[in-house]
Amino acid sequence: MKKISFLILLTALVILIYVPVAAQVMSGNGGEPIKIVSDRFDIYSDKRIAVFSGNVMVTQEDTIIKSDEFYLQYKKKDTAPQPKERNINPGLVNAGEIEKIEAKGNVIIRQKDKVVTGNDAIFFYDEQKVIITGDPIMQEGNNIIKGERIIFFLKENRGIVESSSTGRVTATIYPEEKK
Repeated sequence: MKKISFLILLTALVILIYVPVAAQVMSGNGGEPIKIVSDRFDIYSDKRIAVFSGNVMVTQEDTIIKSDEFYLQYKKKDTAPQPKERNINPGLVNAGEIEKIEAKGNVIIRQKDKVVTGNDAIFFYDEQKVIITGDPIMQEGNNIIKGERIIFFLKENRGIVESSSTGRVTATIYPEEKK
């Protein structure tokens, strides 16, 4: 019974380790600037979308996100008058204006030895929720958790790995050796 409880606790800890990894860069909450490098950058001011495409790499401190495309969708402007000191360039977005961020195609989120992969990752800014789909896998060292969909609730510091109708959640956890 102790071994089963230990494995459940270890699985929960592994899931919680990934919460800051998936969110730190996507939310912009780290102390360092966010650097985005891509083959192309398009901005659609009328649609309030910025698109980085082609070998996208987003870095902040020790966290890296790689994907084929990276979308920043920002909120519609309020119709209320804005203070004069808030003169925003239409090509730039303040973090508080972000509605959601999407990484599409061959998504890899890496921080040190922690890696989350999938085909798509969506970060909902106001909800502080990240959803990773398309064969998502979380890995730390040799420990691996797979499912149909991985959801991180950042405000609650918790995560869920969901199964599909044809598959189940799998976790392979290697207990650490005592020194």
